[in-house]
Amino acid sequence: MRQLAFLLPLSAILLSAPVYAKGDLSRVKPTEIVIEMGRTPSGKNMYLKPKHIDLETGKAYKIVLRNVDEEKHEFAGHEFIEKVFTRKVEISEPSGNLIAEIKGSIREIEIGPKREATWFIVPVQTGENLEMVCEIEGHKEAGMVGTVTIR
Repeated sequence: MRQLAFLLPLSAILLSAPVYAKGDLSRVKPTEIVIEMGRTPSGKNMYLKPKHIDLETGKAYKIVLRNVDEEKHEFAGHEFIEKVFTRKVEISEPSGNLIAEIKGSIREIEIGPKREATWFIVPVQTGENLEMVCEIEGHKEAGMVGTVTIR
């Protein structure tokens, strides 16, 4: 009889619906920010648009890195990247079919011509005017640089 008395509370726990903490970021819809990478119509200059983004610690973000150019670009920002937790990076076909999902530490993301990558992050440390840049030779010098502030 004692064994049965023990199993009743245990079965109630096992059969109950999952309970999530109020701050469970895996259940929060992230704020989407699109960062466009490209070349100006003249072809001489390159850009990241917007040039500056503001983020908040503890808030979930979906950063869409969209390359609208005919050549590959990179997104890097070593100090910025050290201040965020990467939940995952998703790579999908233009039709929306998932090609890859990458989890773990990210150092930079290279995006092919006319493609995009989606980077899910949560900032964990503050910082002002942290660099975001394309590190392909000559791209930063052509204007493909911006900043991030995390509050």
